[in-house]
Amino acid sequence: MGELTAEGLRALFGGAADLSEREITVCGARLRLLFLDGLVSGAEIAETVLRPLQTHLRPGPVDALYEQAKTGAVYAASCAPCTALNDAADKLANGWCVLLFPGVGALACEVKGGDRRGVAPPEVESTAKGPKDAFTETLRTNTALLRRHLRTPRLRLWQTVAGKTSRTALTLCYLGGAADPALVLAMQRRLLSIELDALTTPAAVEEAVTGARAAAFPLLQVTQRTDRFVTGLLAGRLGLLVDGLPVGWLAPVDLGMLMSAAEDRGTDFLSASFVRLLRYAALLLSLFLPALFVAMAEFHQEMIPTALLKAMIESKQSVPFPTVVETLGLLLAFELLQEAGMTLPQAISQTVSIIGGLVVGTAAVEADLISPSALIVVAAAGIAGFALPGKELTDAVRLWRLGLTVLASMAGLFALTLGALALLVRLACLESMGRPYLAPFSGFHAGALVRPRLRDQGSGARGQGPGNRE
Repeated sequence: MGELTAEGLRALFGGAADLSEREITVCGARLRLLFLDGLVSGAEIAETVLRPLQTHLRPGPVDALYEQAKTGAVYAASCAPCTALNDAADKLANGWCVLLFPGVGALACEVKGGDRRGVAPPEVESTAKGPKDAFTETLRTNTALLRRHLRTPRLRLWQTVAGKTSRTALTLCYLGGAADPALVLAMQRRLLSIELDALTTPAAVEEAVTGARAAAFPLLQVTQRTDRFVTGLLAGRLGLLVDGLPVGWLAPVDLGMLMSAAEDRGTDFLSASFVRLLRYAALLLSLFLPALFVAMAEFHQEMIPTALLKAMIESKQSVPFPTVVETLGLLLAFELLQEAGMTLPQAISQTVSIIGGLVVGTAAVEADLISPSALIVVAAAGIAGFALPGKELTDAVRLWRLGLTVLASMAGLFALTLGALALLVRLACLESMGRPYLAPFSGFHAGALVRPRLRDQGSGARGQGPGNRE
């Protein structure tokens, strides 16, 4: 790539405006100091690099000055000699300063600084009694948070770099003695085989780790919470942290793990178990209620109680659209409202939700464009979907809910049954790092639906495996 010089580094960075350069004279020798403004701390450079050089170096040739700087004359905690142009450029891009000794070599010193977001409470997975620290965009801040929760040398942090252009740092986290070594090796091979240009979005990370798949259900569990991440490590699972992304991923995962929430471990056993059972009921309700309503209203009216059927017929007499058009239209309108609420600013999104959900819905019913029963069914399914703990699982349920409704409109309960069987088969075929997606329900046991007693769970010191529940 060329000789390691200041001119070569400037050319490699294309004359970037934030590449700062300073010439300093030490013991009669002219040295070049380069750094990227905004990634480093100027005070750190002055105190740990420039001051020691002026104070402790003894006069001599440039190669002697270089050896003195390498062997302790510089106060920086991390120093690394650079012999190639790419090595020096990589250090600069990662918040190091590079001190060039002309004709001899270069010394890179870690002086990271710049603006960083502090640790804040999680925005999505909030709890009443749990910890309030969430992951940030800085990788070392995230690993430090893990160390505060797990003060043990058994916490393993294996790091690599992925992304041909982005050069993003990845850290694989696991607990020695708890995680399956074969699982660790499999994940390391996957991370080393990533060939993407950039790894800067959660979707890129998930697709790179899980591979190309035609599955809406998530194969990695995403969390903002450090305590939930640590709980997964204690259970023998693997964790993945990516520099620049304020979330962590846990693998392997199954449906039971996705149905658990952070609040489950903050409440008593009976309350947490009841809420978890309620969550499973919400899953079934959100998934099948609109399709069941369409199937029974269009094909199986004899299955509806007489009083209810009479009320539905009376409310629908003036509506010009069939039930399936009403239901699918409301489902699509519900999806549009959710999308609008996510893309708009928070204050405006709340207004849009109120106007769309109440004003427009009520006006449509009063104008006899939709029936009240269809509106109630779709609203109940949507509210039940909000009770699910993770957005990734909720998105998959929304997609399958729409598909099942379309099937039910074709052949009633017969098509709905086939769709439900197809969903069950699809889930049974899914695996996450070798773990079946429906693992908690094979050989059914009560622990699949209720939260285990925390006092009965073994600790990571006794070598929990990935099969243990959260």
